[in-house]
Amino acid sequence: MDIHTLCEKIYLQSEIKSRVLAFSTDFDFNSVDKQLFAFQIYEKMSEALAELQTILGADEDNIKILACMLKASADVYEIYKDKGISDKVYFDTMKCYTRFIDETYKITGKLYFDRYWWTSRQAGCHLFRIGELEYEMKHIDGNIVIGIHIPSDVDFSLSAIDNSLASAKHFFATYYPKLSNAEYRCHSWLLDSQLKGMLNESSNILNFQNRFEIFDEGEVGTEWLYNTKSTDYAALPENTSLQRNMKKHILSGGMIRNAYGRLKEFLCLD
Repeated sequence: MDIHTLCEKIYLQSEIKSRVLAFSTDFDFNSVDKQLFAFQIYEKMSEALAELQTILGADEDNIKILACMLKASADVYEIYKDKGISDKVYFDTMKCYTRFIDETYKITGKLYFDRYWWTSRQAGCHLFRIGELEYEMKHIDGNIVIGIHIPSDVDFSLSAIDNSLASAKHFFATYYPKLSNAEYRCHSWLLDSQLKGMLNESSNILNFQNRFEIFDEGEVGTEWLYNTKSTDYAALPENTSLQRNMKKHILSGGMIRNAYGRLKEFLCLD
């Protein structure tokens, strides 16, 4: 896999793709080979990212670091092939770059890459998109748990989530058999118990939430629901009943938290 092919396959925005390829043409990736390879070692991701930023220096719109992330992501295609992981999982996973840039554009009105602090997981082969959800092999206190992440383009229907969870169990049993019995966790505002008072009992969000045992109420955060980092809560949008109800809750002094939960049970594929 090369950067150009990867950009094409994930439908990277044309303006961003042109700038990435222009940089890649003249840049010696051998100069950062050590850092890009280190993304594959979970405990070294943060250190490798800091070193990479130092080497790259000034980086308008983070195009340099995006190109490096894409290079590392193209390189791990060989890991996918060696394990027998499908191209669908590979490209679905790497479409995160396009999705993140779209998300940032919706918030700021500008096309640029701001999620470099996160994508070493994809570039290091630690996180996979399997159906509607993403699954990260997280190293916590000497153990590995599977972290569930909810992409912004998720189909949150009961059947779609069921299929993703079942497919994930099959995926890890097949390609990472030591994780066959790993614990699955999620950290999200979607797990805040206060949502039960804001949504219909048949809500897909509550159906998702009810799959988890909450073990930590987490920290305050509303950025992902409203696609804004603004603290002008009176100006928050009211496009959905959830946004309206949550806005009332916040303006009356309430808070929404990114709670931590453990998946209660798992589906099995026949």
